Amino acid sequence: MANRQGNSNYAQQVEVMELTEASQRDRQKHQHVLLEIEAKKRAFQVDVPTLPNDVRMALRNLGLPVRLFGENLANVRDRLRLELAKREVSKEQGGIIDDSLDDGQQEQKEEAEEEQVTKYSRATPQLIKARELITKYSMKRAKERLQTERKFRLQIQRKQSRMSSMSRPEGSDVKEEDYAEVDRLDEVCVAKYKTLRSYGLEGSQYGDARPISCICTSHQPHQGVPLVATGSWSGTIKLWNGSNLELNQVGEKTMAHEDRIMGAALHQQSDSSAILATASIDLTAKLWKIQSSSDSMAVDDGEETASNFTLEEAAVLKGHATRLCSVAFHPMGHHVGTTSFDHTWRLWDVETGAEVLLQDGHWKEVYGIGFHKDGSLCSTTDFGGVVQLWDMRTGKSICHFLGHAKRVLCTEFSSNGFQLATAGDDGTLKVWDLRRRKQFASVPAHSNLVTQIQFDRHDGGEYLASSSFDGTVKMWSTRDWKMLSTLRGHEGKVMGLGLFQDSIVSCGFDKTLKLWR
Repeated sequence: MANRQGNSNYAQQVEVMELTEASQRDRQKHQHVLLEIEAKKRAFQVDVPTLPNDVRMALRNLGLPVRLFGENLANVRDRLRLELAKREVSKEQGGIIDDSLDDGQQEQKEEAEEEQVTKYSRATPQLIKARELITKYSMKRAKERLQTERKFRLQIQRKQSRMSSMSRPEGSDVKEEDYAEVDRLDEVCVAKYKTLRSYGLEGSQYGDARPISCICTSHQPHQGVPLVATGSWSGTIKLWNGSNLELNQVGEKTMAHEDRIMGAALHQQSDSSAILATASIDLTAKLWKIQSSSDSMAVDDGEETASNFTLEEAAVLKGHATRLCSVAFHPMGHHVGTTSFDHTWRLWDVETGAEVLLQDGHWKEVYGIGFHKDGSLCSTTDFGGVVQLWDMRTGKSICHFLGHAKRVLCTEFSSNGFQLATAGDDGTLKVWDLRRRKQFASVPAHSNLVTQIQFDRHDGGEYLASSSFDGTVKMWSTRDWKMLSTLRGHEGKVMGLGLFQDSIVSCGFDKTLKLWR
C-alpha cells in the first residue's frame, strides 16, 4: 500500500519537458511528410478546372505562382490538384497549411514578407530644400509645355478636319490660319531633314596627345562664342570655338584630373557666365568656371578675333567609392548629377559643392544619367541592362525599363517631354514612352557599342544624333525613327558628339575633333 502511494506521489511530481528546437523541427517535417502522403492519396479524387484561364485564376486566388519554370499545362493542373488536396487534409486535421511547413519554407515566406516592406531614410534639410525648388521649377515648366502641346494638338485636329472635309460638297469652316503654326513646323522639319542629309566633314582638329573621351557643347553662345569642351585620357580639358571650320582652341586646363576624364557637361548660366562639370576615374568630379582672360587671339593683321577663356576650379565633388562615369546638369542649373561604378548616383549642389543626395537602387555599375527638360525626372542606366526612372520631387523610383541585351551606357530625354531614348553595348537605340511606361521603338542603330546620343535642342527635337565605336555618327528622324544620314571620317571609335543649330562636332579615339556641316 505504501509503495502504491509513493508511486502515485512520484507520478504527480513528474515534469513535462518542452521539445527542443531540433525536435520541433523534426516533428514539423514529419507532419509535412504525412500531409504530403495523404494529399497524394486524395489528389486523384479532387476536381480541378480544365481550361487554362480557369486554372490560372484558381492559382491566383490561392496566392500561388501561375506557372513554374519547365511546367506544361498538365503539370500546372497537377500542382493545383495537389494544393487543393493538401488544404482539404489540413482542414480535416484541424490545422492550417502554414503549420505544416518546414523551417526552410517558413523562412522563405518571412523573407518574402520582409521584402515587401519599403524603407525610407530621413531626408536632410538640404535635400528637402532642393526638392522644394525642383518642384516649383518643374511645375512651371510642365505647365508651359502642356499648354503648347495642347495648342499644337488642337491645330493638328483642325488640319485633319479640313483635309477630310475637302472631298465633301459642304466643305469646312476651318481656315488655313487655324493651323498655320503646324504647317510652319512641318516646313521647318522638311528643310532641316534636307540639310542634315547633305552634312559632310567640314573641319578637323588634332585635340590631344591621348584619345579624347568626352565632348559637350553650349546651348547658347558664351560671350558670342559657341563653345565646345573636350576631356581626354590625359586629364586635360580644352575649350574650342565651334563657329569656324578651324575649331580654334580658346582655353585649356592641363592636369585637370589625375586620371582619365570620362564625362563632361556644360551649363550656360547667362550670356557671360558658364560652368563646366567633369567626371574622372580618379574618384572625383569637378566644377569649373569659364571666365574671359585678358589675352586675345589675333590674326596676322593684328585684329582681335576672339577672346581666350580660363578655367577656374570652383568645387571638387568627392564621395563616390569607385571610378566615375557620367555627369549631367539639372535644367535648373543649381545641381549636377554623377554616376559611378559603386552602384550609386549622386546629386551635388553647384554653389557649395556639397552632396545633396546619394541614391542607390542599381545592382550593377551605374553609367548613364540624364534629366528631363522640366527638371522633374532623372534617368539612370547600369551595366545590367536596366534603365531606372526617378522622381526628383519625391525621390521615388517611378519605374524601370528592361529591353537592352547588354550594358546601357547613355540616356536622353526628348524635348517633347514624354519620350526617353537609351542606347548601349548592344548597338540598339530604344525609345520608351513615359506615359504608357513601355517601349515605343527599337532601332538597330549601330554595329558596335553606342557611346552617346543627343536630341536636337534648337528645332523642337526633330532629330537625334548617335555616335558609336563602329566609327560613325548617325542622325535619326524622331517622327518615324528612320535614318537621315551617316557621317564617316573618324579613324576608329567615335567617343562622343555635340550639337549646334547648324553643325555637329564629334571626338574620337583617333585624338581628333571633327566638325560636320
